[in-house]
Amino acid sequence: MDEQHPLHDDSMQEIVESFVVEATEIYDGLEGDLLQLEKTPEDEELVDSVFRDVHTVKGTAGFLDLEQLSTLAHRFEEVLDAMRDQEVDFEPAMTDVMLCAFDHMKVLTQQVIDRELEPLDLEPVLDALEAINEGTFEAGAVSLPDPDAADRAGGGVAEGGDELVSTDSNNGASDTSSDDASTSSEGAEDGDDSGSDSTAPDTIRVEVSRLNQLMDLVGELVLGRNRLLQLITEARTEHDARSGADDTPRFGSLLTELEEASDKVDYTTTNLQSAIMQTRMVEVGQVFGKFPRVVRDLAREFDKQIDLTVEGEDTELDKSLVEEIGDPLLHLVRNAADHGIEPPEERKEKGKDPRGEIHLSASHAGNHIIIEIADDGAGLDPDALKQKAVEKNVLSEDEAKDLSDTEAYQLIFRPGFSTTEEVGQVSGRGVGMDVVKTNLAELNGTIDIESTPGEGTRFTLKLPLTLAILQSMLVRAGTETFAVPLYAVSEAVRLEPGMVETIQKGEVIEHRDRVIPVMRLGEVLDVQSPDAGGQRADRLAEGDDAYAVIVSVAHRRAALVVDELISQEEVVIKSLGDYLKSVSGIAGSTILGDGQVIMVLDVGELIQKEEAISGDETPDAVDAEGPPAAPSA
Repeated sequence: MDEQHPLHDDSMQEIVESFVVEATEIYDGLEGDLLQLEKTPEDEELVDSVFRDVHTVKGTAGFLDLEQLSTLAHRFEEVLDAMRDQEVDFEPAMTDVMLCAFDHMKVLTQQVIDRELEPLDLEPVLDALEAINEGTFEAGAVSLPDPDAADRAGGGVAEGGDELVSTDSNNGASDTSSDDASTSSEGAEDGDDSGSDSTAPDTIRVEVSRLNQLMDLVGELVLGRNRLLQLITEARTEHDARSGADDTPRFGSLLTELEEASDKVDYTTTNLQSAIMQTRMVEVGQVFGKFPRVVRDLAREFDKQIDLTVEGEDTELDKSLVEEIGDPLLHLVRNAADHGIEPPEERKEKGKDPRGEIHLSASHAGNHIIIEIADDGAGLDPDALKQKAVEKNVLSEDEAKDLSDTEAYQLIFRPGFSTTEEVGQVSGRGVGMDVVKTNLAELNGTIDIESTPGEGTRFTLKLPLTLAILQSMLVRAGTETFAVPLYAVSEAVRLEPGMVETIQKGEVIEHRDRVIPVMRLGEVLDVQSPDAGGQRADRLAEGDDAYAVIVSVAHRRAALVVDELISQEEVVIKSLGDYLKSVSGIAGSTILGDGQVIMVLDVGELIQKEEAISGDETPDAVDAEGPPAAPSA
């Protein structure tokens, strides 16, 4: 690329960055508007809105000497202008051309972000746009290239350098549809997204790195608050113990005033922490908004008719989690379109509507977000899953017979497990659902499956809202104290002698009609008991106290055996640094109010570590009864 190009001119960098931000905002809504245009081409306001968006990109691209992007946007704009003047008789197949142009625009914009302009072959899409404009377009007569399908499915344009977050985003998915696939947002009125808002939102743009810095400072403030409260508690205890012996009225008065001031600091710190965390929250609609196009393309590929309905796209969670859940959701939506929804003819034979439905929803539940992906397709056949598991030597015939239906559903998360015989672009390699399990475990999330053969399947994902400041349960194993993230805790129970049994290679307990594998924290982390002559901690003997903390991550559940339940406390997780970051089972460290440094457990990694050691990944470890109960101690 010419070194004299505006992209390399220091004086133009602010304009280039502004163009990237503006184009990215436009692309976020443009794809949904194009899909909606396929459904309602007579909507003049929608056509005007799309025209303005493309015109805006064209104008700045021309100013920055982005020749290919400017040429493509100009040709696209001409088609939209002809539609506004009703000089073009719209056909649904024209949407394919517009979407192809849109995809190329995103790729060319990504080149701007990367500062590497490489010419694309635009001739096919430019010819197709010209044919539409001249009235000579014929559906199927033009073969359109796909510039980057993976980029489209994975999320499109990514901003370069530090990302920017708006403090008042509005990125919900638009209502979209096509002859093969359609989407709708429940509760939204038709046309809400088609026009532009005359009142600009009162927002500013802040680099994510600055928000991260604020989050770090708030974390330090929380640690300081906890230390202050601990010291005041100790001072009050000491004062009350000595009040009968020493006459210290002035000290008592000062201590009371200090307690009042600390309460104010505690209240303000909590509110500040909440406010900072709120600035990092973004709408899950940023992810949901990409699936209408995915479902439309999959429906056309599989020759199916699929409606996608979206609910709760304004539900918010931490930006870091939004970036991570895209892949798991994409695999689940693809799975529903490929394996779940039957072809129209088959649905008719079953007495179903030939149009299948995939429902995607999000909602808050306490400190968690619940995401559901449901379809009204064929459902999961537990017998077929068991048979496939036996064929692949995942289970023996006897083990397969002992599986419940719910346990059989969990087989789809096994690496390499697939019921599809033919390997295609979307499925058949047995990697998709395994990716879902792995990614959710990294996010400390859980997943549950409900399915009725012939009626459909529902996947329920449960994720923490944030991973920075955690509500944790403090436990003791031997002489060491550990923090167990509360979002992984289902409940805690006191163990009685005889509750722990040995089955095959490992220990288990039976609790609430479930068989749950036991993990003794003292043994897993090599913590020794102070009064057992070197014996490992949490070995339950007659008369000893021990507790089982029932934890769950992804679709796995375990009973974490500890010596003592100490308290519930808000902790700030700190990195262990490069030297210790590879220690398995430890997510980080934190500092308690008394200054003690303790480790924060990575529950998912602990379970995975134990499975690797035992070499046993039997269905006994599977949560067989749905979502975990509310935390209790």
